[in-house]
Formats: sequence, structure tokens, C-alpha cells
Amino acid sequence: MQSVSGEISELKKKAYSIFKSTDDWGNIFHSVTDMITIHDKNFNIIFANAAAEKNLKLPNLTTKEIKCFKYYHGTVCPPEGCPSCICLKTGTPVNFEIFEPHLNKYIEIRAIPRFNSMKQVIGLIHIVRDISQRKLHEEQIERSQRKLKNLTAYLLDVREKERHHIAREIHDELAQTLTTMKMELLNLDNKLMPNQKSLHEITKSIGIAIDSAINTVQKISADLRPRLLDDLGLRSAMTWHAKKFNEQGIVDCKLNLNFKDEHISKKHAINIFRIFQESLINVVRHAHASKVKVVIKEDAENLEMTIKDDGIGITTEQISSSWSFGLLGLQERVNLCKGRIKIRGRPNEGTTVCVSVPLNSSAKKHQNNTKRLIKDIENRPVKYVKNNHL
Repeated sequence: MQSVSGEISELKKKAYSIFKSTDDWGNIFHSVTDMITIHDKNFNIIFANAAAEKNLKLPNLTTKEIKCFKYYHGTVCPPEGCPSCICLKTGTPVNFEIFEPHLNKYIEIRAIPRFNSMKQVIGLIHIVRDISQRKLHEEQIERSQRKLKNLTAYLLDVREKERHHIAREIHDELAQTLTTMKMELLNLDNKLMPNQKSLHEITKSIGIAIDSAINTVQKISADLRPRLLDDLGLRSAMTWHAKKFNEQGIVDCKLNLNFKDEHISKKHAINIFRIFQESLINVVRHAHASKVKVVIKEDAENLEMTIKDDGIGITTEQISSSWSFGLLGLQERVNLCKGRIKIRGRPNEGTTVCVSVPLNSSAKKHQNNTKRLIKDIENRPVKYVKNNHL
């Protein structure tokens, strides 16, 4: 009898343990702040936690049919293209975000298929989180980023216009004034007597100083804004800048230019030149390179520029650093052109900067139309018309 009593006591302990475990799981299930609903394969909600009952305003779950789409979406049938319905058909979990007007919330839904012992889909589990606050913060951040980008674009545009203005003022005013001074000095020197050697030496020395000042003014003006860029286009400006760069004798720059200036808008030409200019500055300052090669070519839609040096190579940390202002400047100029930039480096194998910007579509389209027109005229059969007046 004692052994039987002991067995009964053990069974009671196990039953209590199971009951207690079930009760604990129920408490946990209903205390979860995310909405959890369990569905059958006919879209009926058969079980829900307290958060789902409250937010979806579910009736008593003993009701015969509680269609999930009615309480989640406020519709009379499953919405077209519903990812949860696809999950029910394929048995593959899905995770998606939507704004649900019926609930007036942004929600994240994770749909998980339920299987029977035969591995057949018998329903779904929905785990739903209210992400309205997160979406609000994301929109605020996105709005701030747009404002910063617009401000950056505005500041770059203002700086470029100011450079253009200052370069023109320096070239047209200061350079002309120095040239006038040089001419007046030569006129004065010609009026001096041959025996006034000391005065001739002074005018010669002043003339050399004026020549040096004129060269400095021209260099400053060209660095601010090469007139070649406005007068002859990007190709000439880049060729000139590479020549001046090579004259420094620090790094050898090779150019391979295969594009047409008329296919590039003025705005894009300015930004591409500045990217090229800034990249060469970075090579001198940081790369410890002896050679740099610049290749520019165009395809049907884009202008592709590749700048590759043989230096120490940029690191991933340097590329992603918020203190790499030169690289950030490159990125902003590429963004102004609605293009793409990729920077990669390998230790002791150099750094490569790849830039892609869209071509001037109107000029390209005009050229293509012109080519088609010429081809059409060339292929058109010749017709002889009799002239009765001859």
C-alpha cells in the first residue's frame, strides 16, 4: 500500500508541475507586449495574447469565425499580395513592414507557418510589433539628412560661384593692373639715359617682381577656377591640370580620356574636375605613390572615371571614418551628380577611386537622333524628277 501511495503522490507532483508550467507559460504569453495571434489555414484567429485582444479589439475567441484580415486590415477578404498568405501557401516564414490605416499604425509582422506531424501547413503564427515610433524617428532622421544634403549642395554651389567670381576678379582686375604697371615700367626704362645704370637695374628688378606677381596671380586664378574649364571644356582643363601636376615632380600622372565634352553637363563637368583635383591632392598627401593613372570613358548612359595610384593603399577604417573630410567631399560631389563612387585599397598595392555619373541625356539623345537621321538619309533611295522647264 505504501508503494502505491508513493506512486500516487509522485503522479500528483508531476501533474502539478505540468499545470504550474502551463500556467507560467500562459502568464508569459499574455505579458508579451507584441501582438501574437495563432491562425488556422482558413484565416481564423484561434488564439491571441492580451496585447492582440486589446489592439485588434477581438471578440470572444469562442466565436465561430474570427477572420484575421477583418481585424488586421479591416477588409472582407485577404489583401492582394499579402505576404502572410504567401507564407501559408509556401510554408516559408516572412517578415515585412506596412502602414495599416485600419489600426492607424506602422506594424512589423513576422508570419511563421504551423505544421502538423505530417509536415503539412495547418496555419500561421503572427508576431506583430507596433513600430510607429521607430518609423517617426526614421522619417525625422531622413528629413534631417535631406536638409543636410540640400545645405551641402547649396554651400558647394555657393563656393563654386564664389571661386568663379574671385578668379575672374583676380584675372581681370589684378592681372591687368600688374600688366599695366609692367608696361609703364618699360616705358619709364626706355626714357632713362644709357648712363643711368643704377636706375636701369632698379627698373629691371621691379620688372622681375611684377612678372613673378603676374605668374602668382595666374596660378591662384587657375587654381580657383581654370578658365579652360569654361572656355574649352573638361578634357582641356584636366589635361592642363595634369601637366601642372606633373611639373611638381612628386607623382607622375597619366591620363586616358575617351569622352566628348558635349555629353557632359556644365554642372557635372565642374564636379568631375573637382573630384579629379581632390583625388590628386589626396594622392600627394596620403598615398606615398610614385604614379597615378586616370581613365575616363563613356558608355551609353554614364561617364566612368577611375583613378588608381601605386601607393600604400587606403584602409577600410580610413574610408569609413567620419574625419576623412576629403573623401566626404568626394562623396558629396558625386551625390550632386546623382552618381556612384567606390573607393577600395590594398596594403602596398595602392588605392582605386571609381566614379560613375550620368551623361547629359539631352545632348546624347540629340546626337543619337542626328546619327539616325543621317543614316536614314544615306539609306533613302534616290529619285530622279523630270524637270519640264529645261
